[in-house]
Amino acid sequence: YYTVGNVKVTESYISPIIFNCEDINFLTGSSVKIDVLNNSNFSITYSKSEETNIYNFGEDFICNNTICNVVINTEYDFSSSIPQTIVKFKNINTLTLSYQDRINIEKKDPKSTAINISILEQDQLKGVVFLNKLCENFIKHEIEEKNIASLSTVTFINRQLSEMQDSLSLIESKIQQYKNDNKITDLSFKSQSIYNGIVAIESQLAQSKSLSNYYNYLNDYIDRGEALERVSIPVSFGVNDIAINTLIKSLVEIQTKKNILLDGGQINNPAIAQYNRQQKQCLLNLKEAISASNSANNLKINDFRNRIKEMESSLGDIPEVEKELLSIERLQSISENMYIFLLKKQAEAKISSSSNIADSKILEPAIYSVKDPVLPDKKRNYIIAFLISLLLPLFILMIIEIINDKIVNSLDIEKMTNNPILGVISRNYSGYSLLSSLNPKSLVYEGFRALYSNLDFLNKLDDRVYLITSSVSGEGKTYIATNLSIIAAQSSKKTILVGADLRKPRIYSDFNLKNEKGLSNYLLENDNLEDLIVSSDIPNMDILSSGPLPKNPSDALLSEKFKELILLLRSKYDVIIIDTPPLGIMTDALSLMKYSDKNIYIVRQNYTKKGMLKYISEMNHHERLGDIQIVLNDVKEGSLGYGYGYGYGYGYGYGYGEDNNMSSSEHDANQIKNEDD
Repeated sequence: YYTVGNVKVTESYISPIIFNCEDINFLTGSSVKIDVLNNSNFSITYSKSEETNIYNFGEDFICNNTICNVVINTEYDFSSSIPQTIVKFKNINTLTLSYQDRINIEKKDPKSTAINISILEQDQLKGVVFLNKLCENFIKHEIEEKNIASLSTVTFINRQLSEMQDSLSLIESKIQQYKNDNKITDLSFKSQSIYNGIVAIESQLAQSKSLSNYYNYLNDYIDRGEALERVSIPVSFGVNDIAINTLIKSLVEIQTKKNILLDGGQINNPAIAQYNRQQKQCLLNLKEAISASNSANNLKINDFRNRIKEMESSLGDIPEVEKELLSIERLQSISENMYIFLLKKQAEAKISSSSNIADSKILEPAIYSVKDPVLPDKKRNYIIAFLISLLLPLFILMIIEIINDKIVNSLDIEKMTNNPILGVISRNYSGYSLLSSLNPKSLVYEGFRALYSNLDFLNKLDDRVYLITSSVSGEGKTYIATNLSIIAAQSSKKTILVGADLRKPRIYSDFNLKNEKGLSNYLLENDNLEDLIVSSDIPNMDILSSGPLPKNPSDALLSEKFKELILLLRSKYDVIIIDTPPLGIMTDALSLMKYSDKNIYIVRQNYTKKGMLKYISEMNHHERLGDIQIVLNDVKEGSLGYGYGYGYGYGYGYGYGEDNNMSSSEHDANQIKNEDD
């Protein structure tokens, strides 16, 4: 029974109604929903057909081809609202297996014979009833197993008594008829004396024959291989042989233990094979003991018969009529003695069966008490949730770290190469790529100031040519070269920005220039350098763009004209910044490094692959990169990228001054722009 609440459906041992049916097998696997309408009526909805009918309580109706009725449960508390009830009809075998899995048996102390049986149930009262009934049936079954042998003995004796009673009635009628016909009242003293002696021996002979019959019964019972736990107890027939009694007792115990395992479905239990071996050996010993006892009993029977013959021979002087009566009465006395003997054994067997008690007993029954649910364990669940909340993110971060092949922070750079980090440039959210358009107090501006300051600190006496390169396109080398030139010019240094990327030039577009003339014209067409250099809007800063794209850029940069160009620029400018193609794709930058004093390698956060730094580290190990420094570009705030650098972390936020009013569209535009650079 399940009651339908406002939040969930809960199993309940005591429901508002009780569902009765003639044959539950027709309903197995189905369910019905019952709603109490009033004191007289209820509605029933079938789960399969979703059909709803209304009936009176106690009224018979047909459900799945079986007669059913529903009555009100008088034990239910109807003081509050009556919930809907769902009745589910479950398969008995499946339900049994479910309860077997849920029963928990514990032994508190290995040396103790007490065990604790418990079960987890949604409805505590149902679990209490189940456990108490389970223990009650277990003890009842144990007593029944003990009584099997005694009851078999009583049945055997009852059958013998029934036959003996019929025999006694017939003999008594025969004696009475014989006395009437021959007009005899009593026997003579001599006859009576001989008669009593013969009767005493005949009684002993009858008991010996009965014992012989039991031995034959026991042999036949063992040979037939019937249920050995149902064998009749030998002591009930006056068998005082200790060996036979002990063996049969052991045999019954072994068979009973074996049956308990078999009835529980434990066919493959190793104990069964052990019981079979013990049973086989016990049967062999029992047959030998029976054979020996039966031989001794047969000797007694022969002795009794000889003594009876001797006493009968002394009856020669007794009249024939008395001799016949003596014979009949002797048979009557023997039968009476046997009848009394069987009655005595019957009483003993009944007393034995009624006095059997179970070896198990209930020390403390299951009781219903108001207590907190065992499951779910809220405290344990909170601890597990807390641990998961700690460990799962760490695990995810570890996985991300393992599979991530991009540079994330300065620690990654330090792991991959020994080259120093010259500076860290934060992400530009302004929407402008040139510093001349940014707030001088912004983080980006401060980053470039720190970068130029660090570069100037590392300069030797005549260092003025700086080559800017990177691994691949999109890491921001042109963006760094352009803004580093602006910072140098603003420091009163006569600066020129040279666009040596003859494959994919970008400098001219940043300054809104045309790329009709530039470096390629000087190298390949011998144009006048003064006509190719363009003055920018920024004081002290000139620009030599790349010019038209040549057919073979590498040959143009390797010519003597480029060497002459550098020498000429050194004589005219304080700072010369050369923007070159990516080092990881082309060899142009590698060829130009012989003309530079400092080489700046641009690494972009979450963009540059770690493997490229391995390549740079290997090249530097072979002294092919000259004096090379690394700049970490496009670093997000709070990503541990050296705290935004060498001496410019003054606490200026994004929204300081004019940048504070920047729109989200400007942010997005700049993000796209920065990624293109």
